[in-house]
Amino acid sequence: MPNLAHPLFSTPVAAIDTEVVRDFLALKLEESFTVDYKRGFEAAAETVAAMANSYGGVILIGVDTDPQDKNLPGDLVGVKAIDKDRLVSKMATTFDPPGWTPDVIPVSVDDKLLLVVRIDPDSVPRPLFHQGAVRIRLDGRNATADRRLVQLLFQQAAVAPAFAYASDPRFAPDQHGAPHFRSTYQAMPPDLVVRAAACRPLRQDLGRLRLHGSTIDALIRSLSAPSATGLHALPERLHAFAQRVNSQQFQEPWTIDTEHGHALFVRLAAGHAPPEKPARPGSEARVRLECTVSLTSSGATLEVFSDLLLWTNGQKVNDDLWIQACYEAVRALVHDALPTLSLELLGTAALPTPPIELHISPGGKDVSSLRDILNPDLLGQRTGAGDMRRGSDFLPEELVAAGDLGSAVTAALRNIALDWRYLHPQFPPLHD
Repeated sequence: MPNLAHPLFSTPVAAIDTEVVRDFLALKLEESFTVDYKRGFEAAAETVAAMANSYGGVILIGVDTDPQDKNLPGDLVGVKAIDKDRLVSKMATTFDPPGWTPDVIPVSVDDKLLLVVRIDPDSVPRPLFHQGAVRIRLDGRNATADRRLVQLLFQQAAVAPAFAYASDPRFAPDQHGAPHFRSTYQAMPPDLVVRAAACRPLRQDLGRLRLHGSTIDALIRSLSAPSATGLHALPERLHAFAQRVNSQQFQEPWTIDTEHGHALFVRLAAGHAPPEKPARPGSEARVRLECTVSLTSSGATLEVFSDLLLWTNGQKVNDDLWIQACYEAVRALVHDALPTLSLELLGTAALPTPPIELHISPGGKDVSSLRDILNPDLLGQRTGAGDMRRGSDFLPEELVAAGDLGSAVTAALRNIALDWRYLHPQFPPLHD
């Protein structure tokens, strides 16, 4: 199972080409909630409807199944060029309400014409009927929804959330779970908090989801370096980042926050220990990493925060250091936490990455401006007045989908810098 949702799930239609599809097929993903293979187009409409009423997904038409394992892709058999029009016509006449169809993208791979059918669940008029029945997608197969689930789908259609693509203040560190509100950090709150946040509707109908011990164990492993000692130490990138902040301070492995936690909420922390008393001249700089997972709306929605908390030793944080902190927070969320939680809660990690928010905020309630914490030299000349209390923006989804997190973080930071009245920032390259 890949660590990231493949670009085939969310990259712009015009960018889906032979190499993208060939790379997806090379993964040998099993049929699941969000993946299906069809030899021909005849049976595809039912699966489209089932995925549309569930989590969305991708169907590859023109791909035979493996003779040894019917859940895996086998030989490419291809389809006829006219089969795209036939499939679209069939969906138009069997779907109710009419008028909605998914993306159907013809792509040639090894001289075989394939159809990539991509279903975006947020565009679906739910419930979508197929030949008079409501289909849903289970793990690798289709089923018919019962009366209770049909009613639930109607309710979802009535109150479907409108996803805003401007930063959501609910997820900002100074609005939700601010460190200075927790007893762990009340003696000495961090000076700076960098947060990457994501929210994913789960759309589960079979009872409310819970965070089981196996889910938390899997999350800790995904955030940790491989270890034969049983300790869940930071992976090399985050270890190197903590070393740069303070090479002398011992790095604690990932542990569960015992101050708060239940079946719908868990917070993990690692890195340097938080200071136990107020700052003084010569005190040591530190960085602490947190991953917070919440199941909200009675377990129907997943919220994940990846936080880096920095204590600055009374000095301003170097500009390239806080920029790197933004990247590391995003990377831990997108590469590690989200895929693992999706796999544990939904049975598949092959889902499009939801919109990713980036927040930069003071960690203490008494800090009046980020200019007291950050070194803004790389941002250039400031062209206006105003407060730098916080910064927030969404990462460009097309760059996240393509796996170019460095460019995605830089693009978000450019928008934040513009909000701070810096027109020509110069950011260092950010690489995996």
